[in-house]
Amino acid sequence: MDCTGKMMLIVVFCLSTFLQHAAAAAVFPFSTLSTYNATNRQKIVDTHNAYRRSAKPTAANMLKMSWNARAAKTAENWAQTCNQYHSPPSSRQITNFTCGENLFMSSYPASWEEAIESLHSEFKNFEYGVGAKDRDLDIGHYTQIMWYKSYLVGCHCTECPVVNGGTFRYYYVCHYCPAGNIADTIEYPYKSGPACKDCPNACDNGLCTNPCPYEDNYSNCNDLATKGQCDKYQLVKEGCPASCLCKNNEII
Repeated sequence: MDCTGKMMLIVVFCLSTFLQHAAAAAVFPFSTLSTYNATNRQKIVDTHNAYRRSAKPTAANMLKMSWNARAAKTAENWAQTCNQYHSPPSSRQITNFTCGENLFMSSYPASWEEAIESLHSEFKNFEYGVGAKDRDLDIGHYTQIMWYKSYLVGCHCTECPVVNGGTFRYYYVCHYCPAGNIADTIEYPYKSGPACKDCPNACDNGLCTNPCPYEDNYSNCNDLATKGQCDKYQLVKEGCPASCLCKNNEII
């Protein structure tokens, strides 16, 4: 491949899967990627929300993302290990939630917009209602970005040592809370329908602004809550906080 600029390599990976790209792009000083910088935090949030607003088909229940400092700290903790595999879920805990994770590596300090774009590019492999168009195609980075109830995000980038003749040095980690990519619903990362159909009174340009700040631990929590079990059984109340406590049309 002929390029007019310097040949650079990017890797996006999920578990042991690697995607390698060649790109000619503007190089940013590593220091400009710090997420201690409010401008970078806003860029990350805005880039994610732009993709969420552009969901095809449109999303009836897509929550608007916002920055979360605790998620950013857990992302920073993992990035600084330079371990190029997913962190244990126990290390991605914030108040009320376990968080999901996207990982990205580059041979140069790519902008946050470029990193997130590369993660999102798996949309080409995804068909709503089907999942991966082919069993060998990766979709997990895309579906985590588009998971309707992952409304908190925190990211960090670390410069790692290059080992064994490797190329990739810049390690980007984003944590998403609550975690998406539930295995048995991966083909439905959100509910299709007119934008904001499920939140007509809490809508910001196509994204819902009424998240439930809790997460259910059981798949039948909604059924239990509907049957009035929350007030009868402490086990249900503790295991189904979202269904039991979010009763004002919050997105669960």
